[in-house]
Amino acid sequence: MKKEYMILIALILILGAYLLFYKGNKDHYTLPEIPQIDVAKITSLTLDKKEGAIAFTKKGKNWVLTDKEYPADSPAVENMLDTIKTFKLSALVSQKGDLKRYELDNEHHIRVKLVQDEKTIFEFTLGKTAPSFNHTFVMLANDKNIYHANGSFKSYFDKPQDDFRDKKVLEFKQASIKQFTIEKEGVSKTLILKEDEKDPKKSSPKESDPKESNKKKTEITWTAEDGTVADKEAVSNLLSSVAFLECKKYVSVPSKNELEKSLPLCKITLKNEADIELTLFKTDNSDNLIGISSMNEYVFELSQFNGKEIVSNIEKLLNQEKADLSPKDIDLIKEEANLKPVP
Repeated sequence: MKKEYMILIALILILGAYLLFYKGNKDHYTLPEIPQIDVAKITSLTLDKKEGAIAFTKKGKNWVLTDKEYPADSPAVENMLDTIKTFKLSALVSQKGDLKRYELDNEHHIRVKLVQDEKTIFEFTLGKTAPSFNHTFVMLANDKNIYHANGSFKSYFDKPQDDFRDKKVLEFKQASIKQFTIEKEGVSKTLILKEDEKDPKKSSPKESDPKESNKKKTEITWTAEDGTVADKEAVSNLLSSVAFLECKKYVSVPSKNELEKSLPLCKITLKNEADIELTLFKTDNSDNLIGISSMNEYVFELSQFNGKEIVSNIEKLLNQEKADLSPKDIDLIKEEANLKPVP
């Protein structure tokens, strides 16, 4: 019996020593040092994943995508570069190579490669976000271990190529526009801004603010060539809807050259330092409008909201608004035309 106790005590001591040794090793491992990266000197960035590689190249101060050199979305690129600039490992997660568990396998991973003047300066593989949402699982090049990197940043890298493109198709300062022309269904109208000074003595400034009485005020009107005054609110809504216009996505068919030969739905020409043009077209296979712009080289598709807002304001200014008819109204119209009403 005494012998059995001695064996049991020995086993407990051995087990305790093992656990102490294992914990000591785990708590005192050395994390790899991540080199300090000057993101301003990076000349190319590649995201390699199952769907294919997305390549970014720096051209002057701007970034472009792929060999076609599509302009890249600056905030999207900056988010990635800021992540790389502050990239830091916080813990060793696994040495077992369980890649699928952490979405570091070929099916899910994103391999990020940074190049400076044709030399790879840093490379890592990006997995899923940790359950804490404060870390991301990563692997370093030539290292089989899996680590925690500080921050939840996978969403910055895990996007389709089209989401990295600059969606801006039109941009100008609304106050800089003094004249513009709108066209739709063969009807066009040119509107010119007129600013008339108000007599401050005829105005009624607030008694609590006497300084306002000495300020010159201007009255803004938009006038057509025939002298008629346009709806100021419709003008303001139209200009604000296109002053910073982003598309929903880009389309490859039809080409810009083909569209320029087609009959448009509507067109806007804005007078600035140079003419700014936006031309919109209907398509047979989508409710969304496609368009071309003098400030963008590619054919794009607008969201339904943006497209409807622009067209409705053009129609209002051209007096082409269509009243919404009820089914009953439609039946009456058809009856008057000796047509069978809708059942």
